[in-house]
Amino acid sequence: MGCGARGPLERSPAPPRRVAGHHRAGRGAGIAGADPAARDALLTRLSGQRWPYEPLLDALNLAPELDVLDIGAGAGHGLGALAWRGHTGRAVGVDPIPGLGVTAGQAEALPFPDGTFDVALLVRVLAHLPDPARALAEAWRVLRPGGQLVLAAQGADHLAGTWRALGRPTSANGPDNALREALQAAGHPAWRLDVRLPVTLTADNAEALVESYGLRLTINPARFPITDRLHLCVYIAVKS
Repeated sequence: MGCGARGPLERSPAPPRRVAGHHRAGRGAGIAGADPAARDALLTRLSGQRWPYEPLLDALNLAPELDVLDIGAGAGHGLGALAWRGHTGRAVGVDPIPGLGVTAGQAEALPFPDGTFDVALLVRVLAHLPDPARALAEAWRVLRPGGQLVLAAQGADHLAGTWRALGRPTSANGPDNALREALQAAGHPAWRLDVRLPVTLTADNAEALVESYGLRLTINPARFPITDRLHLCVYIAVKS
């Protein structure tokens, strides 16, 4: 895994609002037949780490005693990754359709008092919410002074080589653009980390990946195996 240069977000005008996925087929949400869980399972197997939670937590290196809120926790895999690492602080998840151990609730109206947590995570969630600005405000509200707001989304490099091998167009604008724009609009200076993991995909892997997006593409086995990389962009803002 690699980490990119870290520095505060500049106060320059926000870039054009292009928040499409790393390929024009979309980000997986809203596509008929898309199966993000199957995709994560495939990428976990290929990378040897639970994607994206373990690489993210490795990059963050959170102190084990911190109280952590995972917003949009779904089935609770992020909480499970924290527990597996021996996290001793409070770890809470919230989601409209909660899994085991996850609290029912909306990101735009978190069911917690002000200043409850040391860390608030929004992992591949913000761009899919109906009111991202409100969700950011709520996450900021429940943080204690000195707390960290952590936003993560796939970057433009995520499996870009595979999509090129499949003859699909790629873009320099990844889903992470939406995070940067939201933080700039909220006035929260943030640091950026880039987490990258190498993976090797066979033609069968590429076919499974395509199917997880609900797509039907012709796979040319002669183009595989291919060495590619997983890419997760992480923005961290600290509450004063």
